[in-house]
Amino acid sequence: MSRFRHQAFTLVELIVATAVFAGVTVALMTFSQTSLRLFARNLSVNHSHDSVRVADQQMLRDLHTAASNFRLMSFDGTTYTDISPAATTDVDKLTQKFVSGRGNVVRFRQLAGGPYKLTTNATPASVNLTFDFSVGTTLPYVPQVGDKVVLPLISREYGITAVPTVPTSGSRTGVVTISDTSGLGFTVDATTAGNVTTGYFYREVAYSVWGGTLRFHKNFTGTNKTTVTQVRDRVTSTQPFGLLYPTATSQVENSALRVSLETYDPNYTGRKFSNGTATIQAVIPPLNIPTPISSTDYTP
Repeated sequence: MSRFRHQAFTLVELIVATAVFAGVTVALMTFSQTSLRLFARNLSVNHSHDSVRVADQQMLRDLHTAASNFRLMSFDGTTYTDISPAATTDVDKLTQKFVSGRGNVVRFRQLAGGPYKLTTNATPASVNLTFDFSVGTTLPYVPQVGDKVVLPLISREYGITAVPTVPTSGSRTGVVTISDTSGLGFTVDATTAGNVTTGYFYREVAYSVWGGTLRFHKNFTGTNKTTVTQVRDRVTSTQPFGLLYPTATSQVENSALRVSLETYDPNYTGRKFSNGTATIQAVIPPLNIPTPISSTDYTP
């Protein structure tokens, strides 16, 4: 009669194997959890960057096409106040110029309408100019007090102090009064066949940061300043706008604007990733089209 010997793991071997398996399982779970968290964080940061880029394309486009120097202001929730910024010791890494004191509002002029044809002759003493503001069958622009008109033919710009005849959809011819009380200073023949004299009209606009939002003022004149369009929410930069100076002691204003805007996106990033942020930092020179205009008659 043969005797069979049955072999099996000892209790010690089972305990050691279980411990090793448990350790490997814990390590794999920890690695997987860390990988998932890093993936989620990377995804949230990428989404935040895309959100900032898409939301701020309008602002960057508008700033780049500014037709005047940039002016900084401060806003306290009630009053807009002009800032006379001085250069600081902060050097912009991109341009190697010195950043000025910062503000939460930047204002500038933007092309609002034109070219529109001057329809009546003008003398050197003329202060009223008549234009045809129609574009086909539409009336996309209506002049207002505070706008500027630029006449490329004579390379002159004038503030608009009154609009004696406001163009309407039924009558698209309008009359504007220029700020120079001595008159146009030139004789313009606008009625002889073949003569065409045009004017471009510029309006003051602004971007501001208040209450954690980036806002656009499409008409930054008088009581219209209170009408804003929200461009981006959850903005953490309280004073993102600054000017650039050639030296730390120079008070000469530069036409370049530095924007440093930080935002975050807690809705998308989810729990534990609410600190996902994105920063846009750019130096924007005005493009000055189609005719550069100065900052004269540039009242807040």
